[in-house]
Order: sequence, then C-alpha cells, then structure tokens
Amino acid sequence: MLSAVYQIQVPATVPEDTTGCHLYIDIGADHLTFMVLNTAEREFLALQQFNLEKYNALTHCREVVSHNEWLNKSYDRTIIAYNFSDSILVPEKFYMPAINEPSLSLVYGDMNKGKQFVDHVAEWELYHIYRVPEVLHNIFAAHFPSAEFVHSYSCFLKTKKQSIHETGDELNAVFYNNKLIISLFKDGNLQLMRSFEYETSEDVAYHLLNICRRFDVDCEKVILVISGLIDDHSAVYAELQKYFLLLQLDQRPADFKYSEVFDEYPPHFFTSIFNAALCG
Repeated sequence: MLSAVYQIQVPATVPEDTTGCHLYIDIGADHLTFMVLNTAEREFLALQQFNLEKYNALTHCREVVSHNEWLNKSYDRTIIAYNFSDSILVPEKFYMPAINEPSLSLVYGDMNKGKQFVDHVAEWELYHIYRVPEVLHNIFAAHFPSAEFVHSYSCFLKTKKQSIHETGDELNAVFYNNKLIISLFKDGNLQLMRSFEYETSEDVAYHLLNICRRFDVDCEKVILVISGLIDDHSAVYAELQKYFLLLQLDQRPADFKYSEVFDEYPPHFFTSIFNAALCG
C-alpha cells in the first residue's frame, strides 16, 4: 500500500468512535491529504499526506481510501475539497449555468471531460465552475456517500475574505509538489487565481514576476504570503527573496488547537487543508 509522506497522529491508536469528528480531504492530481478534527475540543487528531504518481493516481486513491484506517471510520461530517486546475471564477452578474460546460471546454479543451461542479462563493460575489475526473469522483462518492464536495480555491477565497488587506497589493502562493497556486488581490479585490506547474526555483520566480508585470504590481511593495510545501531555507525561497521584499510565511489558523506533534512541521505547511476546516 502507498505510504504517507507526512503523517501526524495525536492519539496512540485510531479511536473506536469518531462520530463526533469531521473528516477533511484535499485531493489533486498529485496528492491526497486528509485530516480529522475533534469538533468538541476544536483539536486536530490526525493528518496524512500521500503523493500520487501521475499514471497511477486512481489506483493509489483506491488503495488509500480502501485500506487507510482513518478513512474507514464514521464521521459526523465529511468535506472533500477538489484541487484540480480546470476551473473558472465568474462574477455573479455574468453567471449563466447553460454555458458552464462550453466555457470549461473553451478554456481547457474537451479531451478530458469530467464531473462538473459549481460553488457559490458569496463572500466574493462569484460562482466557481470546475470539473474533476469522473472516475476519481466516483471513487470518493461511493466510499463517502454523505460527503460534501467543494473546490480548494473556494475554501481559500472564503477564508481569505476575513484577512485580506483593503488597500495595497497582496500575492498568495500555495506550494505543492511541482505545482503552485497563485492568487493576486489589489485593494482587497481578487484579480487572479490559478495554478502553475514548475520544476526549478527560476520557474517560480518567473510566474510571480510575470503576474506582477501583467497587473502593474511593484514586486518590492507587494506582500507575498507563502504557504504549503516550501522550506524557508530552500532554493525557491532564496530565489524569491531576490525580488520580493515583503515575504510572509502563512500561519496555522488560531481557531483550532494543535498538539505539539504538529510542531514537527513548519506552521505554513498544511494551511490549505486547514482552510477546508475553516470553510466548513
């Protein structure tokens, strides 16, 4: 069975009764992350992350979902956040359900048709249209029949509304394995949110600097908030320090309790999945 690359567990063994807990899953093309929240104590009990191989992702998902002990318990609530790049953010006043599918096909092509979803992100007066591989969705829908489905972008935007600066420019970069999600806000207004693939630190700098150029943002004055799988001693971080003067590492939400075992990892590592708990 596929092994977790990151594994945090507070109790010595998986509790017999988890019906008072919430389960949150973040699933993308290259990763599967889940965490369990004790809702009464507002404390996270477990977090695991798995890397998925490109051509074996479905097989890996089936293995993890079928055999992981935490994922075969009963929960009061299960929220699954999809993290795929085929998505479009549409202002409410322009939203027309009839053109959802044609719009996705126009932007991303029609070779990889999948299951289509729509999130209403009322905090930003947006509709978020996206699609996910249908076979993968069927795996999760069958195993978690009462699950709620949302996109990780939607969760990020809902929680970001509470902390966004109303003046000035702010970039956010969430790092995964060879992928990052970048969002840009100007005077509290969302300008862009999309994912980019990268291989080198220069790739990351290029994507961020290109966005600054396109949106007339001064890289020496913009706040750049970084989260996800990036080390502040890494080549990527050092490359960003060359161009961006106001770098900030994101912090874990203060709304929850964290056992000291979570301190073995940097606080910014898992903010994406923590946002799912805030979102739900």
